[in-house]
Amino acid sequence: MAESSTNSDVPKGMRLVVRAWGAISALCCTAMGFFVLFTLSAKCFGMGLLMIFLGIFVMAFEVPACCQYMGWMVTISNWVEDHFKFWMRATLYFGVALVPIIMCLEVSTFVGAGSICITAALYGVLAIGKKGAAAQNKKPEDVEMTAGLVDKSGNPTTTTP
Repeated sequence: MAESSTNSDVPKGMRLVVRAWGAISALCCTAMGFFVLFTLSAKCFGMGLLMIFLGIFVMAFEVPACCQYMGWMVTISNWVEDHFKFWMRATLYFGVALVPIIMCLEVSTFVGAGSICITAALYGVLAIGKKGAAAQNKKPEDVEMTAGLVDKSGNPTTTTP
């Protein structure tokens, strides 16, 4: 489990919310993919098929219980959960979801693939963590800010070095 050591500091509730949004966005992407199929453009027809497959695979990655009767899909989902860090999953989802938006700019592709992009953004937030790089680059506190510069009567305090 390569991921469990680095992502153990992320609260379970946040992970659950992101996975739930991933399932909702997968359903949205699949449904919008069916709408995109009703087009006169061959390029948009292909992007509709891509969106349907993208929605199915995101659903399999996020909610493996939906694919419990396909053993190979559960195996892939468990492998992705164990080996993909949050930033890797965010990059994968964003890269794949950007293709239909670029190739066929319609409202259906924007809504369907855009919801997968939002899932990627949420995984990016999980990858950054609670405080991001600020927690790692924390400087020692300033003595001037913690020391009392003025005493209780309002006179400046003098310290001899």
